[in-house]
Amino acid sequence: MTAGAIAVDAPAAVAGKATYALEELARIVGSSAAATYPSSALPASEVAWRLFAGEDARAPRAGEDGLVDFGDGVADLVMSAFWHLSRWEERPGSARDERGRFPASAALFDPEQAAADRLVQRFREIAGAPPPAPLTVALSHDIDTPWRWSGVRAVAGAAARAKAAALGRRPKELARELRGLAGLPRHRARGTDPNWSFERIAEIERSHDGRSTYFVLAGHHHPADGAAPGVYDRVRPAVVTQVLAQGDELALHPSYTASERLSLIAEERERLESLAGASVRGVRFHYLRHDAHATLPELDRLGFAYDSSHGYADRPGMRAGLSFPYRPYDVAADRPLALLELPLVVMDATLAEERYLGLSAEAGLDRAAAVLERAARAGGTVSVLWHNDRFEPAYARGGDRVYDRLLGWVRERAGRLCTAAEAVGLGG
Repeated sequence: MTAGAIAVDAPAAVAGKATYALEELARIVGSSAAATYPSSALPASEVAWRLFAGEDARAPRAGEDGLVDFGDGVADLVMSAFWHLSRWEERPGSARDERGRFPASAALFDPEQAAADRLVQRFREIAGAPPPAPLTVALSHDIDTPWRWSGVRAVAGAAARAKAAALGRRPKELARELRGLAGLPRHRARGTDPNWSFERIAEIERSHDGRSTYFVLAGHHHPADGAAPGVYDRVRPAVVTQVLAQGDELALHPSYTASERLSLIAEERERLESLAGASVRGVRFHYLRHDAHATLPELDRLGFAYDSSHGYADRPGMRAGLSFPYRPYDVAADRPLALLELPLVVMDATLAEERYLGLSAEAGLDRAAAVLERAARAGGTVSVLWHNDRFEPAYARGGDRVYDRLLGWVRERAGRLCTAAEAVGLGG
């Protein structure tokens, strides 16, 4: 079987999978050289073939240099790449956390080690491809709560959190809530809000010659979507107007249950597009809650150009081991999607929240920079996420300064900062 300069001689059940993996590797490294599989440069594991044909259920192990150990000692780069990019380990029946997400703790490979990037480098050498390009980082913000002081309940909630922190002897948390409450009269007098941080975000990004993508909720169907849906409905038009006026990109943040009730995705997209007066091309699911094998094919069917939900909440790093946009694979239909997946590799909540890593601002910056350093060595294109509620000093816990410094770190290394659409080659 051939596809352009790619020749694959494998059983029908795996030939399309191998061709897809080679096409993605060649596209990523920018190679038009002929590639033949199997060959001396690209040996094949027949055990891997049986696994992907559904004839062998044995569990593979993590090998060296990003390779999957299929159990026969063959360093099969092509089928290892397919295993990573198809998210084979996330098929139905795999581990899920309390929100129904596949967690980093269940992954075979450490996401911070970027296993598939090592396969890309090996293929680059085999194909004689040019060296890696500079790092590209898509800047993004999930707008979960655009307005913090949304009514009496919001103020009472802050007071209750302050009281609980005092009783629980958590001085840092108490100080944060008290600082926030102290600023309430000032915000009320100005008609502003701690979470309405769009101008501040743009100021930071423009100082580093960057622009960003804002993923905006367009529906509330579950308590996890937020406690004040009416407030969100009221301010959503202003959010859209602000984002577009800044010259940034607007994208969809499908609600908490949208990955299960797929009809909601189309409804919420239509609602957002009606406000924007333009098409919405990108998606990131609320809480990153989606199923790689059920949800992404639906996004493809709906004509979305890209998704950027494929990151882990509990760890930074590359969920598919890869620092490049790639076409996900529809295992059920045995074909690649047209949709591009833009890897989400760093999220502010992952670094700072106690339920995840609970790092200090300085430690969080170091951890984020270490992940981006790996992506930079590969010449990758990845996304980072900073929520809009991380920019008010009273609540940011240093997150606004970390974001500023992280962007400076990228620019010091000649990296590019842009929107998600630009990162996947769609223009502004």
